[in-house]
Amino acid sequence: MNHTVRYGLFSGAALSAWVLLEYMLGFHTTSLEIGQYSGYGSILILSAVLYTALREHQRAAHGVLTLRDAADTGFRIAIISALLITLFMAFYTTVINPDWIDATVEWQRRKLILGGATDAQISEFTEQHRTMNNAYGRAIVGFIGATGLGVALTVLITLILRLLHRSAPKAQ
Repeated sequence: MNHTVRYGLFSGAALSAWVLLEYMLGFHTTSLEIGQYSGYGSILILSAVLYTALREHQRAAHGVLTLRDAADTGFRIAIISALLITLFMAFYTTVINPDWIDATVEWQRRKLILGGATDAQISEFTEQHRTMNNAYGRAIVGFIGATGLGVALTVLITLILRLLHRSAPKAQ
């Protein structure tokens, strides 16, 4: 198994485990106010996986990490990871925690009421949120979002690795 597949599978599994941990800690059920921030942990996980994979790729290439090679590696990892997390989230929202979307809609509705939103604004938000979070919408948005995030992080990490490599002292 090549390293892009290995890292893609690991990333998808790690992101799925993170969602389960959030669920077990109540961040998707009773502590939604924490859950609105805990999801950012997935960005850290994906960043760490991509950094490790790209660093390994850079070392294998004796310090040369072209943007094209990095983009190819990162994109492949992101696609595999996005596919796994999208499938997992479909399972999560239909089997493990089918009330999650309703709970988040209700929590957001209460926040809108406290913020002085009109009934029309609340209804519009609720309708949009439910439309975006049906099984089909969630799969499309989730897959595209996870892939896009992976590509964006790949570019950022590649630039950082290239800068670090340039500033490293040269062995003589």
